[in-house]
Amino acid sequence: MPRALDDIRILDLTHVVNGPYATLMLSFLGADIIKLEPPGQGEKARSLLPLRDVAHESFLFIMLNSNKRSITLNLKTGRGKTLFLQLIPRVDVVVENFALGVMDKLGLGYEVLRQHNPRLVYAASTGYGRNGPYSNYPAFDSIIQAMSGLMSSTGEPDGPPMKAGPPVMDVLGGIHLATGVIAALRQRDRTGQGLFVETSLYDAALGPMIAQISSFLSYGGTYRREGNASPNRRISPYNCYPAKDGHIFLLTLDEPRWRALCRLMACPELADDPRFATNRARRQHAAEVDALVSAWTLRHPKHDIMERCSAADITCGVVKDIGELITDPHIRARGRLQDIKHPTAGQMTVLGSPWWIDERPLGIDAPSPSLGQHNEQVYTELLGLSAQELAQLRDQQVI
Repeated sequence: MPRALDDIRILDLTHVVNGPYATLMLSFLGADIIKLEPPGQGEKARSLLPLRDVAHESFLFIMLNSNKRSITLNLKTGRGKTLFLQLIPRVDVVVENFALGVMDKLGLGYEVLRQHNPRLVYAASTGYGRNGPYSNYPAFDSIIQAMSGLMSSTGEPDGPPMKAGPPVMDVLGGIHLATGVIAALRQRDRTGQGLFVETSLYDAALGPMIAQISSFLSYGGTYRREGNASPNRRISPYNCYPAKDGHIFLLTLDEPRWRALCRLMACPELADDPRFATNRARRQHAAEVDALVSAWTLRHPKHDIMERCSAADITCGVVKDIGELITDPHIRARGRLQDIKHPTAGQMTVLGSPWWIDERPLGIDAPSPSLGQHNEQVYTELLGLSAQELAQLRDQQVI
């Protein structure tokens, strides 16, 4: 099936999570992703969560780098820079997520590259962006969670700020970066000119905070974290409740669903109790509401609760551990997690596409590449280098 970016070639200089997630998404849309890595050890993710007894392979790298080709190139050498500049007219997009100024210091920033390819889209992701008082500060996902207010809004009311477990800012930043690349390509279609696209983890972090910011403004400039309850306890019931075999998360947004929940709990009289008849009243008696709901949920298995609630149009989901998540039948049916045979790592679980187009998922065309796996293919295909030239470059540690 033809895909939207089948005619787009991307030179991917990204590393770890943020940038590789962006280029993985672009690969699902059909882009030819040429992942450029330093010779020797490759990009940083190859050494994070490594596979035992398999060099330069890690669970994290394999998860994030399907559908890509790998070449090695030392950009700190003169010959490496020359080869890099020779590649630029042959690609549509360069994507990087280095710290601010790294590419400029190498003499390979956008202003240089555009001289070699006026149609080039250059996309960069940093911690805080290229301007503003924080632009030169170092950043990681957890730092951005702290700076963005996410940590101050997460955790129990009487406990310390708490970060989210997953690298949510890296992934959100990757989605923003990929979206910017697609928009820039669309604009290039109209103008014929390339352009520079940049975003940052800090920019992306504001999206998840919209409910907290809105609650802060709605309550006259106050906000306190509420653990698993809704922001400023706007809704009740809204919480994580114990089940017979784990936990569920349940909420009711209006009175009809509260009444339906009362019927499920075999307590229909609670629907008309003045303490619980309206959301306003339930908010004032939230602890009592939570106790009533918990007494019911504790008597039933979590999946049974979710099925009963779903049948009654009550929003409810089981709390899954990671083992349950990776075997989840719905995720598997949607293809978002897939088991593949990796040439060096064996059977592996990797991310699949989040999109279905024309009622079909966008598949995994190839597993993550070994370090420099496509050196001969890419350098021969794009630059016409001979086997002898490639051997010399390897001897000189340029590739």
